Amino acid sequence: MTTAADIAAFVADVTYDDLSAAVADATKRRLFDALAVAGVDSDAAAAAADVTAAEGGDACTCWGTGVRAGPAAATLHNAARVRGSAAADAFLAPDGPSHPSDAVPAVVAAAEAANADGETLVAALAATYEVHGELAWHAPVREHGWSPAVHVLVAAAAGAARARSLDADATRDAIALAVANGASFDGNTDEIGADDFAGPLAARAGVTAASLAAAGVAGPADPFVDHPVLATLLDDAVDADDSGADADDETDDDTGADAEGAACEFGEDTNSIEAHAEEGGFALDPACERVHDAAARRVLGPFAVQAAVAAAADLGARVALDPATVERVVVRTFDPLTLPAPADDPTPDTVGVAARSLSYSVAAALVGGPTDLADTLGDEAVRRLAATVAVEEAPGLTAQFEAGLLPAVVDVERDDGSVHHAEVGAYPGHPTQPMDWDTLEAKAGRLRDGDAETLRAACQRADEAERVADVLAALD
Repeated sequence: MTTAADIAAFVADVTYDDLSAAVADATKRRLFDALAVAGVDSDAAAAAADVTAAEGGDACTCWGTGVRAGPAAATLHNAARVRGSAAADAFLAPDGPSHPSDAVPAVVAAAEAANADGETLVAALAATYEVHGELAWHAPVREHGWSPAVHVLVAAAAGAARARSLDADATRDAIALAVANGASFDGNTDEIGADDFAGPLAARAGVTAASLAAAGVAGPADPFVDHPVLATLLDDAVDADDSGADADDETDDDTGADAEGAACEFGEDTNSIEAHAEEGGFALDPACERVHDAAARRVLGPFAVQAAVAAAADLGARVALDPATVERVVVRTFDPLTLPAPADDPTPDTVGVAARSLSYSVAAALVGGPTDLADTLGDEAVRRLAATVAVEEAPGLTAQFEAGLLPAVVDVERDDGSVHHAEVGAYPGHPTQPMDWDTLEAKAGRLRDGDAETLRAACQRADEAERVADVLAALD
């Protein structure tokens, strides 16, 4: 049985010393990615800024603005920037994507307001990803008509409580208050628009619940019992020692990595996709290995676009393509199934529309690599090339997707009859191909329109910081 008390006991017990070097490093990379993507302007970010200005407060940093606000308002502001960026990470669970980076601002705000140190922040973030990941895999929401913001709600409350160094009882109160008083978060939040705020609102509710618990407010005894999603956890727990494959085992060959179209191998530091597929139920790992399961986006746009762009960028880097000589571009990909399907607009007028267009994103990557889409808007050569893109679903690639990969194959047919080919089984950023610091810095530089070295250095040394505010100072 998994209850709010069980989760709270786990979270309150996580310490920085429990984390392996690999988990601590991956957690700091997730922090870097969240802070970096918050530099992207969006409608959601603008709306949240208006709310923040009205609510006031000065305990926490509003990322990318130089403004300060109270923990709740700063969390809403920062989470809206992260989610509205179309560049943040997600757990690609069988039920569909769930967004742990929505909860990161709640944890950071709670830590900053509490004047916590860097080790406390890293431990709290690792615990947050662990809780969120288990919820994503074992508390399916969409089949109940709810959104994955439910996962954010619980993870944000738990992580914010850990950031404030609350004990197990107070952490349980934080989770219980968040679940009992949070919004229902029904519906699907994967579309661009007003639904972008479900995750940020859940994060805000989580950090507020942690503040209430710290003030001595008690939550209901067991908020999971009658909850349409979280009640499934009451019968879905397993002992941590029986949770599946050993994290140190080598990845088996039957995961799809060698199936049709694949051109990648599983990363050395994670085989957790396979291990978690074998789990019998909800099982929190004291080592917090779930952070390895988060998929980061290398470029702006839906996850269904990432692999095709990676293949196209690889081909464009190897072959000098003149768009005028291209007869047709064929993109073979998987049926998105649980993922939001990309759009197909070869003539987008805004970066947001361009990022969601598979045909345009592929054309831009063939010409310029994984570049800033803003530089290509209105480029007639890219538009002509995008108009030649045909997208086909390949059953073999769908099988790989169902096995946990994000594959794509790109063929460019030229007017002289030659065909140039590229394929990936996963892209840089997928859990099997985690982005290293250099790749993340390159992404951050594109999104922030400038040098990201200072922010990278601050996040790499986050666990050495005396105060979380010292890390956030790199945003200025």
